[in-house]
Amino acid sequence: MGRHPKPFTIAAINLSDLYRRLGRDNDGEGILRTALTASPRDAAVRHALGLTLTRLKRSDEALAEFQAATTLELGNPHYAYVYAVALHSGGRPAEAVAVLNEAPKSHPNDRNILSALVAFARTGGNAAAALAYAERIAVITPQDRNLARLIDEVRQAAKSTAQ
Repeated sequence: MGRHPKPFTIAAINLSDLYRRLGRDNDGEGILRTALTASPRDAAVRHALGLTLTRLKRSDEALAEFQAATTLELGNPHYAYVYAVALHSGGRPAEAVAVLNEAPKSHPNDRNILSALVAFARTGGNAAAALAYAERIAVITPQDRNLARLIDEVRQAAKSTAQ
């Protein structure tokens, strides 16, 4: 389906979201699975199902749906970001970084992707990589004072590990 979901799938996602707000994620899952039978290559439905499965604490199934959404719509950096965060949360940081490293090729200025790369590099103890990603963000948003502080912190950490 790509970037232009069918009206049916949009309605299914909206109904699933209503069920989420009502605390009825199981019903939302059923709606989304029905939508997938009609449109199995709809990345938006796969992504919404991944979110629902995450709330239902079925992370392995959620990961499969996030991966499918990312694969079906490579041009959507949000899908890659969510998939990477799910991988990282699931104890698979190397895979998360690999997903994020692919995303900037089509969206080199996506702040969420770059911010996640900074965070994952810092968590993994790779201050030099974190600094490189943070400096890429600084090019996009040069007036961000919080980012300037982050870069200073990461720069200090990089100096400490280099010594």
